[in-house]
Amino acid sequence: MTDLYTTNRVHPHAHELAAEHAEGKLSRREFLTRTTSLGLTSAAAYGLIGLPTPAAAEGHMQEGGTLRIVMDVRALKDPPTFDWPQLGNIARGWLEYLVQANADGSIEGRLLESWEVNEDATVYVLKLRQGVTWNDGTPFTAADVAYNFTRWCDGSMEGNSMAARVSALQNADGTGAAEGAIEVVDDHTVQLNLTKPDISIIPTCADYPSAIVQNGFSGDPAANQIGTGPYKMTEYEVGVKAVLEKNTDHAWWGEGAALDRIEFIDYGTDPSAHIAAAEAEEIDMTYEAVGEFVDIFEGLGWNKSESVTANTLVLRTNREAEVNGMKPYESAEVRKALAMACDNAVLLDLGYAGKGTVAENHHVCPVHPEYADIGAPEHDPAGAMAMMEAAGMGDFEHELISIDDDWRRNTSD
Repeated sequence: MTDLYTTNRVHPHAHELAAEHAEGKLSRREFLTRTTSLGLTSAAAYGLIGLPTPAAAEGHMQEGGTLRIVMDVRALKDPPTFDWPQLGNIARGWLEYLVQANADGSIEGRLLESWEVNEDATVYVLKLRQGVTWNDGTPFTAADVAYNFTRWCDGSMEGNSMAARVSALQNADGTGAAEGAIEVVDDHTVQLNLTKPDISIIPTCADYPSAIVQNGFSGDPAANQIGTGPYKMTEYEVGVKAVLEKNTDHAWWGEGAALDRIEFIDYGTDPSAHIAAAEAEEIDMTYEAVGEFVDIFEGLGWNKSESVTANTLVLRTNREAEVNGMKPYESAEVRKALAMACDNAVLLDLGYAGKGTVAENHHVCPVHPEYADIGAPEHDPAGAMAMMEAAGMGDFEHELISIDDDWRRNTSD
């Protein structure tokens, strides 16, 4: 393992990142994400920019009791195919993650004790936390971690969103891991040998489809609740409710599972129902509040917790769709005209009460490292109409289909 840098040493690129932060080219959040992804502890990362590590709040966590959260309860599926964060919220009661992303942007080890990254980010050595067991009593080992990475690499698995996240570990046709890419060094060490540099491997392990399952497991985690976490699911009805209760039969390795019971209650997609539940004191927390309902909850005296995300609403046309014998969206000019006809600031106001950042019609959010300010998209209704008429579609009626919830429905309408 040559040219690796442990958490006791500073990765050579960390000083460059610190300089970029000092010059204002890198936000503190991005600096913390990048440096801790390369193996630095939060304390070391904060020290590089001359700041003390923020002290953890003490005495804020109530021991015992029940937390009731309003959230849509969806059907669980194999973790690599999770397509909604809500699935991860339920399953993480017993399925844990290698790392977690903190509010300040730093990456903290969970099932990983530490990790080492070489200078060009092509070799990762993952050190597992020792003393962790599955709730069936078997030890958590490097074989489990290797199994999960191997599954993530399988692009032939239907719905496996992890495959796109670990392309640097895949073979040429994307159907599995490249030869020698995933190496079990010993019971508590896994080495990843990437086919190309990738600094996103560690943050990827905090994403909700990357829940760690036991070696050999595949399928519905609700049907077989083998995990390393502190809870077990005792009630589960899609569209109604899911209940997690502390698993007193499992000696969990961690600290912080203070609650005895967590209830996820599905009140549907109408935020008005969520407000009614809050007023009736039937819930203690919301999974999310959107648009004008943020202000309403605050008016009820609820505390707001805000996090910066890259969530956005995307309105897509289907280039292959046929309508009356024609393919209306086959033309790039037609697709461009639709975009030009929309004022994204108005869409944000109508759909989200202006709470957010105006979209720029591309997929790179300002919080992403590769974001570049290319200017606001062109809003030109007259020009859009001229382009439509030139395409022979001036009188064509476009049908827009959306999810029937609050903000997506309102934006689409």
